[in-house]
Amino acid sequence: MKNNKTPIDPRVIFLFVFFLSMVSVVLRDALLLLPVLLSAVIAAMIAKAPAGMVLRRLRGLWAMLVSVTLLQALFSGGGIIAGLLTGAAVLSRLVILMLGGALLSRYPGHVLVQGMLQLRLPFQLAYMVSVGLRFVPQFGESFRDSLTAMQLRGVDFKHLKLRARGKVYAYLLMPTIVSGVRQAQKLAMAMELRGFGAYPERSAYAPLRMKKRDWLALAAVTLWGAALSAGILLWRSRA
Repeated sequence: MKNNKTPIDPRVIFLFVFFLSMVSVVLRDALLLLPVLLSAVIAAMIAKAPAGMVLRRLRGLWAMLVSVTLLQALFSGGGIIAGLLTGAAVLSRLVILMLGGALLSRYPGHVLVQGMLQLRLPFQLAYMVSVGLRFVPQFGESFRDSLTAMQLRGVDFKHLKLRARGKVYAYLLMPTIVSGVRQAQKLAMAMELRGFGAYPERSAYAPLRMKKRDWLALAAVTLWGAALSAGILLWRSRA
């Protein structure tokens, strides 16, 4: 999979990411999550997905992972080893989900919507997912603007205690949510005025068509999923 103008059909990536997400949520053993994590990393490297974004986002999660490890070691009765394995499982699950999102981020929003439509998903659901993905950066930008405004008024977050900083974030969270809800209401009104959902079927300007390499990628993903599932079942049967 190359980072060019014609990447792999998004429907193949949907199937791969869906299987990754499902397996990462179902499995609890860190050792069983390891091959899934390696598969996600290899796929991201082949697709040249923005994996650096995943590493940057993980920087702020180490405190949570250490807390999970300590709580597991204290209350589960399994000791430090069980706590470390639980922390590793949580970290692996987060990385897998983030890498799946990085794979999908290579495609424009309208291509993802068209892929979901051709997978026989309802258009309302596909459009809702597309709009939701666009709203996430807006939430982050609005929250950062509020933080910048408070810093310009003399609030120094670096010298605030953790509890005081949490209160400030809580105060800023509500206005950000209200702003997002208002934007969603305006968008819904504009969609109704343009007759959104007036017809049961919609036409497409550029429908997706599977090419030879897309079928090969689909076959590879299917074989990979079958082999991984068989390996996991065999491991559990011997355990």
